[in-house]
Amino acid sequence: MAGYKNKLKLTLWVSVVYVLSVICYVPTLLEQNGIIIPNGLLYLKYLYVCIPTMAAIFLLICGKNIKVYFTQMFSGKITIKYILTGVTCMAVGIFGSYCYSFIVKTDVFKNTYSTVISLLTSCIYLLITAFVEEIAWRGFLLERLPFKKIKSVLFVGAVWAVWHMPMWIIRNSLGMEQIVCLCIWTLGTVEKLSLKV
Repeated sequence: MAGYKNKLKLTLWVSVVYVLSVICYVPTLLEQNGIIIPNGLLYLKYLYVCIPTMAAIFLLICGKNIKVYFTQMFSGKITIKYILTGVTCMAVGIFGSYCYSFIVKTDVFKNTYSTVISLLTSCIYLLITAFVEEIAWRGFLLERLPFKKIKSVLFVGAVWAVWHMPMWIIRNSLGMEQIVCLCIWTLGTVEKLSLKV
């Protein structure tokens, strides 16, 4: 019975996260289709990244598990290995971006980051959003799945990739080829990070 209750909670959590996340992009979608939307509603898309964490915290508060959750989350040590892994991933990401730029014959960084300040600002933003996402996807969902480790990691990767769809389609206007590549990358990222823990 407890296993069924846990699966029901996780299904509810994923469903609520998907619905609220899509709602965050509805004003942007309406504006793209010529409907006049108040500027304030267009900022909802920035709330998108916080939805999974807010839903996780809400469930933890309801279950009176929030203190235990955050105590466990911040109990590990940051080792040199983790720092080197992060730096390596960053270097691989930059190298991959340069390779992509070369293949499609465009300067990704020149068009996206015109100054060093804009690049640093983007990096800080990405670090903050990555931390907020980790609280929900790895810290909450992955830890509560009843599957074996590899199956849990693949499941979270797939759910996480689908969650990104509104951002990729509505905000970034990506095509199907780019979305498929990002889904593979997202699945691989979750798998590598989670299996090291």
